[in-house]
Amino acid sequence: MNFRIWRKLVKLGEEKDHMDFQSKIKILKQYEVECFQVCFYLIGEREAAHKAAEETIVDLFACDSFWKADNVMRSKAIRSAAFRHCTKILKQAV
Repeated sequence: MNFRIWRKLVKLGEEKDHMDFQSKIKILKQYEVECFQVCFYLIGEREAAHKAAEETIVDLFACDSFWKADNVMRSKAIRSAAFRHCTKILKQAV
């Protein structure tokens, strides 16, 4: 993903400091590829999938339940949030 997503997260990180910002970024980067793969599978177009994945990552950054979850639940949260954002983008395209 490109650099702008991480700038968005910096803004959110300044507003919320429940967990160390760098720790959150490190965890999110572990799910970045999975998130994009889900979005690309659902949308089938690279740019739209990038946009959906960015929105998903930003959304999850601000989600307290994501940070309290284990790895299995985080993967489920990624898929669920990615589905929501992909659906929104696909509806806008129609």
